Amino acid sequence: MLLFALTASSVLLLSSLSLQTLALHARQRSHQALATAQTRDAEHSVAMAFQQHATGVHACLLALPSSEWEGSKRCPGANPAALQSGRVAERDWQLLQWLPNGVMAGTLQLRWSDGRQSRLDLELLP
Repeated sequence: MLLFALTASSVLLLSSLSLQTLALHARQRSHQALATAQTRDAEHSVAMAFQQHATGVHACLLALPSSEWEGSKRCPGANPAALQSGRVAERDWQLLQWLPNGVMAGTLQLRWSDGRQSRLDLELLP
């Protein structure tokens, strides 16, 4: 009888540990999915803010790579600082590079305050 009790309690203990492990893995996957969704949301917000700031006198900057923005004679009166950094959802971002791709598209490369980097392909609004 003692052997049966020990075996039964061992099986119950192993089952309990297995269930805890499965729950922990599910929680980690859920946390990772949430972090990924938050990053995508922040990237979309930056893309929208970037395009919103790139209007008026700043619109001509989008035809140039960001390496050519400072002192550009093609865009008199434009201040590229508004397109080079910002804050979205309590996260700061900094522009690493803007590369135009044709007239109505480009690639935006960012560095976030946590050190992560993002690369976004944008279709520009007319």
